[in-house]
Amino acid sequence: MPKHFKKGVKREHHFLKGLEKPLEEIAQIPGVKKVIPGRIYASDSRGFEIKVTRETQTGLKLVAKSDGSVQEVFLVVDKKDRAWVKGRIEMLFRKGD
Repeated sequence: MPKHFKKGVKREHHFLKGLEKPLEEIAQIPGVKKVIPGRIYASDSRGFEIKVTRETQTGLKLVAKSDGSVQEVFLVVDKKDRAWVKGRIEMLFRKGD
């Protein structure tokens, strides 16, 4: 695994509070090659939520929300596995669970 990766998650930058363990869970989903946390933005979000927002050239983009902040998260996933990975993430992080 390249430098800065541990348990399939890139750890060069910061995570939102409570996001590290869920990203490790996502990294264990078959078909997910890499989990790359992105920029953190201030917001008025409350609670904790992770959702898939769109496909990218190399995989999927997620948005994680946690008490006052939002973080982009990028997944490297083969095209053939994207629908299954998206469904698995939605099942793991259903709102209200």
